[in-house]
Amino acid sequence: MPSFVDFQELKAKVGFDQVIQVLGLTLKKHGHQYRGCCPVHAGNDRTLVVTPPKGFYCFAKREGGDQIALVAHVRQCPPKEAAAFLAERTGTVQVPRTRNGTVPGTVPAPQQPPGTAALRPLDYLLAEHEGVQALGISPETAKEFGAGYAGKGIMRGRLAIPIHDRAGTLLAYCGRALGDQQPELTFPNNFQPEGVIFNANRATSGELHLVREPLEVLTAHQAGLENVVCFLTEGITAQQWEMLAALQDELQCDRVYF
Repeated sequence: MPSFVDFQELKAKVGFDQVIQVLGLTLKKHGHQYRGCCPVHAGNDRTLVVTPPKGFYCFAKREGGDQIALVAHVRQCPPKEAAAFLAERTGTVQVPRTRNGTVPGTVPAPQQPPGTAALRPLDYLLAEHEGVQALGISPETAKEFGAGYAGKGIMRGRLAIPIHDRAGTLLAYCGRALGDQQPELTFPNNFQPEGVIFNANRATSGELHLVREPLEVLTAHQAGLENVVCFLTEGITAQQWEMLAALQDELQCDRVYF
């Protein structure tokens, strides 16, 4: 196990788009830039500017830098701790651990069971399964979304549905109950569902439709309705509405249909 995180390797594997997602930043896309309020120093909607792949700059603090520097800036921590946090959250670079399995300087998060490694598609999901078909999802739709019945792992016994960020990067899987199991949706312990709009990676210009949960997104798509998205939480925060507004702005969509 290495005693350090290779900064260059980490930056080569994790782009700014993914860092923005991991940090849960609410930034609007303007051309090739992302702009918004700095979560630490506030300011206006142009205080924090991220220009992939060049870097970021905070006009309030008058500092900027690379992906690791952005994490350190937002989390108010040293670069070494920021790198460990980013590597752990993205699963891209092996991170040193203490004897109890935690990452030094970070809040410990439960480890995912084998077979559910972040950012890697699950190759054992069954699109052609009676439990999936009972939900009204055809094998073709399941395959198109990369979803399927999970016979093992933390999603075992559920419909596992991949979750992507706006850029299409695989972040995690959610497990949708096949019957009356509770909770209806399950997520990996280190995943923050409030930071994602499900299916936003498929959204294009035009009408935007907001439904209740991922299964309804798949069902609507199967019925021929495009630009269907949903939040992944029961309650919706102000930040999530801002995320939706930013998506509307990017798509030049005047209204959202519920």
